[in-house]
Amino acid sequence: MLSAIFCGCFSGPNEVTTNEVKPKDHDDIPVTYALVRSWGVSFENLMKYRIGQKHFADFLKGEFSDENILFWQACEELKREKNVEKIEEKARIIYEDFISILSPKEVSLDSRVREIVNTNMGQPSSATFDGAQSQIYTLMQRDSYPRYIASEMYRSALQSFGITEEVVNM
Repeated sequence: MLSAIFCGCFSGPNEVTTNEVKPKDHDDIPVTYALVRSWGVSFENLMKYRIGQKHFADFLKGEFSDENILFWQACEELKREKNVEKIEEKARIIYEDFISILSPKEVSLDSRVREIVNTNMGQPSSATFDGAQSQIYTLMQRDSYPRYIASEMYRSALQSFGITEEVVNM
């Protein structure tokens, strides 16, 4: 059932922060039909739950495109960091893992955003990747999310509760 589908929920801090998603404490929330159904209503609903992010990441991994959510999550972790030295270290790791043209997990950014990130890396902060993170969030929302909600993986998650909904034509 769902335990097989949703095993390995993320641990760690509970906040999810972007312009689009409000931070909420959702690590210990039970996985219910209503919760999984809400992921199909909006990308924001999916991304505000760590278990939703995990399920979406698993889907993207199957499409060989999980670098986008991994980058987004790394940026969220960077935003939670308060220690200046650790912020600089994490920013350099994120850059090497996702921005560098030498990275096997390079995310696709337009040249303007890439240049802003390059400039920001002169003095890394928790906001170094804000523009890039926003661009990747939008890319996932417009490109990957519609495929996810139409996927067999998402349908199986819904069906695992044994609930069927009838479509009513009015």
